[in-house]
Amino acid sequence: MELAMNSLKDNIEFRVRWEPFLLNPNAPADGSPKPATYTDPSNPRVAMLRKTGEALGIELYNQPKVFPSTLKAHTLLEFVKTKNGGEKQDDVAERLFKKYFSEADTLKEDSLLSVAKEFGFDENEAKSFIDNQQENVRQKALMWSNKGISGVPAFYMNGQKMFSGAQEPDAFKRMFEIAAEKFPLQSSKT
Repeated sequence: MELAMNSLKDNIEFRVRWEPFLLNPNAPADGSPKPATYTDPSNPRVAMLRKTGEALGIELYNQPKVFPSTLKAHTLLEFVKTKNGGEKQDDVAERLFKKYFSEADTLKEDSLLSVAKEFGFDENEAKSFIDNQQENVRQKALMWSNKGISGVPAFYMNGQKMFSGAQEPDAFKRMFEIAAEKFPLQSSKT
């Protein structure tokens, strides 16, 4: 997606926003064990993911042995979205992905708060938001499920659902161009 965005940045203004979606809304707070096939380097699917990540400069080697509950992480992203027009939300999301996929971090609250601090947010304010807004975020995630989202990533462009699943940069370019032409938004530039 980023490669496609960079290739079109002179013609299209981009703003990435993350919305909550829980793959397992009933995940226990401590997460659930990950089947060994998900981390087995001899598994062809794991090998393909690692190779793809490597080509993009992303190390996908140290994944944790559990699927963590992501509710608190999504709640942190909602907190970040409320600050400065959400301008740091995409960067925070990227940092959370790196912590999980490259650093084997299970995204417990202390880790989430360290990310908040890393991006200049007040840890106490972030903690209060996480503690008090999880149910609201759970309901928002449920709303996305009720709108037909059943997996991630799912992409909306200019308010229109475009496609779901990982795609090559050329697919993103085509969709960005279609969205800009068929569903234009007013530019925020003055």
